Amino acid sequence: MSKQSFLKGAVILVAASLVTRVLGFVYKIFLSRLIGAEGIGLFYTVFPILMFLITLTTAGLPIAISKLVAEALVEEDTRRVKRIVSVSMKAVITLSVIFTALMLFLAPWITANVLTDPRAYYTLLAMSPIIVIIAISSILRGYFQGLQNMTPNAVASILEQIARIGAVLVFATYLLPYGLEYAAAGAMIGMVVGEVIGLLYLTFTYYRRFSLRKMPPSNSNKPPEPFRKMLSSVLEIAMPVTLSRIVGSIAYTLEPILVTRCLVMTGLSAAVATTLYGQYSGMAISLLVLPTVFTYSLQTTLVPSISEAVAAGDQLVVQRRLYQAFRLTALIGFPTSAILTLYATELSHAIFNDKAVGPILAIMAPVGFLMYLQGPLSGILQGLNRAGEAMRNSIVGSILKLVIIYYLVSNPSYGIAGVAWSVVISVSVVTILHFMSVTRLLGFYVNLVETIKILIATSLLSVWLIEFRNLLPQLNDVWLTVYGTFSGFALYFLVLNLMGVVTLHTVSRVPKVGPPLAGILRIVPFLR
Repeated sequence: MSKQSFLKGAVILVAASLVTRVLGFVYKIFLSRLIGAEGIGLFYTVFPILMFLITLTTAGLPIAISKLVAEALVEEDTRRVKRIVSVSMKAVITLSVIFTALMLFLAPWITANVLTDPRAYYTLLAMSPIIVIIAISSILRGYFQGLQNMTPNAVASILEQIARIGAVLVFATYLLPYGLEYAAAGAMIGMVVGEVIGLLYLTFTYYRRFSLRKMPPSNSNKPPEPFRKMLSSVLEIAMPVTLSRIVGSIAYTLEPILVTRCLVMTGLSAAVATTLYGQYSGMAISLLVLPTVFTYSLQTTLVPSISEAVAAGDQLVVQRRLYQAFRLTALIGFPTSAILTLYATELSHAIFNDKAVGPILAIMAPVGFLMYLQGPLSGILQGLNRAGEAMRNSIVGSILKLVIIYYLVSNPSYGIAGVAWSVVISVSVVTILHFMSVTRLLGFYVNLVETIKILIATSLLSVWLIEFRNLLPQLNDVWLTVYGTFSGFALYFLVLNLMGVVTLHTVSRVPKVGPPLAGILRIVPFLR
């Protein structure tokens, strides 16, 4: 059971996330063109309910499992590892079956009294099998994360996305002649198929290479913990994460209901309100969260890595992880926020064929870096046994977001832009609170000089993007986005290299791809 380094694990997850996000964008482009913003709106009206039920079912167990498994392996207590997985699996299967049955029983009432569009009923039914599937997968993913081997999760994600894309397009296309409500349900069926494929791979990999039976004998003399005590240990870590996610999921579930109702209050029809929400949630947010492929990978690897360091009493490793998390997020988040802000309309038109998404994205994109930093900071707090603080901060942000939505979206002068402003304010508040919590516990381990250099490179990138648009006004939005983004990132890397922030030696340290990439870049003059 080979353990991977922090950086290697992060790189593997980043690579897999990039592949899945690119593939996901491909199918979202085709799906949005196939069923339009109204169909996307129907799909995403139901999606928050799924997230809420998944949160209730998994109850923060993946994070708890990865943390407890990492700590048990430091003590070479493999018997405890087996107990952790066994107890968690029994608990999550029981919960998932109960909540699936409840959802099926309440589906007519939810559609009639909670959702604003009764056409979402079929999508609600189509998603029911996915709850049990994701719940079981989450336990296996948490186990692999605790082993600090991210390869199974990475491969499963790619296979899951490939299967999802094919199934979503097939079912949505087949059911479209029957109406948008059936096409949206077909898209949800495609998601179920993708999750099934992912679970099958995780199960196969577990029994073939990582089965608990293949673990070496335990070196610990501690007696096996009773079921209740083991479950209590798991829930002690999982509950703060669970409560945070429950509040977040409730807010996420209430969001489309509140937004569409507030838009209807301004005089819009339910169909127009659904379309506007589809532009925000299915398109603008999809672009905004694209860089989270990097930061989610950091968060996933940070929890077991920091838990292991804390269990071993290695404070220097914990501090180094904070520095690495902030540095990597800044290198990715600053330029991405600039591109999404300055090319918001062009990107929206090029990808979704909908320029109306651009203004919504342009409002949110400037705080993209804070959104991307939120995940790693939360992972650090969870690894430090401070999940309660992360929960408190997230709850504050969720409540604040709903309050702002209520006051702004119901105002005709804001409309759907009010949702974007609620994201800006809530993300800023939560990230600042997370950062204050982390620095209070560990100290301020951020290189200000290096951060300023990254900001300088980002400023030059921004100037180039503006000038590039002015120099080639005849380019259509697709090619303007492609050429402008790639040339902008080339300039950004060159400036960082000249200032010594990202050198060829830095590139060569990236596992697998680093050495050959550094070799290619050495042919470019001036790079060092």
